[in-house]
Amino acid sequence: MPELPEVETQVRDLQILVGHKILTVTTDTPKAFRPTFTIFQKCIEGKKILAIERRAKFLVFTLTKNWKMIVHFRMTGHFLLAKNSAPLEKCIRHFFQISGGTVLQFSDIRKFATLELVAPNTKSVSLEKLGVEPLDREFTFLKFREIIKKKKGKLKAFLLDQKNVVGIGNIYADEICFASSIHPAAEIQNLSEVDLKNVFREIKKQLKKGIRNRGTTIGEYVDACGQSGRNQLSLMAYKRHGQECQVCGTLLQKMKIVQRTTSFCPRCQIKI
Repeated sequence: MPELPEVETQVRDLQILVGHKILTVTTDTPKAFRPTFTIFQKCIEGKKILAIERRAKFLVFTLTKNWKMIVHFRMTGHFLLAKNSAPLEKCIRHFFQISGGTVLQFSDIRKFATLELVAPNTKSVSLEKLGVEPLDREFTFLKFREIIKKKKGKLKAFLLDQKNVVGIGNIYADEICFASSIHPAAEIQNLSEVDLKNVFREIKKQLKKGIRNRGTTIGEYVDACGQSGRNQLSLMAYKRHGQECQVCGTLLQKMKIVQRTTSFCPRCQIKI
């Protein structure tokens, strides 16, 4: 599933659409649209794109009169910018004809992605109860400590819970734990002040690195121009179980945490 860096990369690529109108929408997967494709199509066609932003792992399109289109990529979704309606990939599900000659294509092999239309002055259920944005200025160490001190359980489970800090999935959770030298199954109530500062620092550092590298391409993720990211070339833990640790040479191991395969170094990452 695309995580914060991958979604942020797409959002930045799509900024060229701001100021243009959505002329038509077509699909071969109407079940992806909320509340229905018929309502979605009727309400969105002819509206101008005023802003494209990210909230957690969601793309939020703000349209004329404050209508919003909220997109969640789920496992395999991504947008592609095209010059015409010729599919850039074989799993294109939706086509948005944009004024100025651009066709915004939406690829989704597994058909899990959702596109939700939200009327003006209406809240989106998808965006309610989300936690803090890790790259916002307001996300300070004091704020992080305030959040985590109220929790119990394993560190990786905390990182994955979108009600705590948003945008972190399996890839970046493994990388944050490794870079912090903390076992992903460490109980957060046992973490010291130094441990917490390390985790806080690495949340920001690993996510920013992912954005600089234009995302991690493992599976279907590409940017809006169809190019792979580079972050997979610098991963230290994620999916590297059975391989040597690049720090100490010990073979990385794996375990399940909240039903997610988790890779870690039993020597470098101390279980507290």
